[in-house]
Amino acid sequence: MEPLGISWGYLLVMIFNFSLLLGWPLLAILAILQLRQRELPEVARAVWAAIILVVPLFGAIAFWLVQPGKEMQKGGT
Repeated sequence: MEPLGISWGYLLVMIFNFSLLLGWPLLAILAILQLRQRELPEVARAVWAAIILVVPLFGAIAFWLVQPGKEMQKGGT
């Protein structure tokens, strides 16, 4: 790659940036689709939708980590 003026480090950084650029909208769409299926009050649903769309990448990840609207299992299992 050096004869072309592109180093391996630069190429890897560009591939990482490209994957983030494609990954964020994909994760946001999937999170919004799952949000529609959850039983939440309308205000909570609107807040989660705003978090997912406004906070790039971390909003969708936070949605899956917190899992709003899912019932907690009793007995610790």
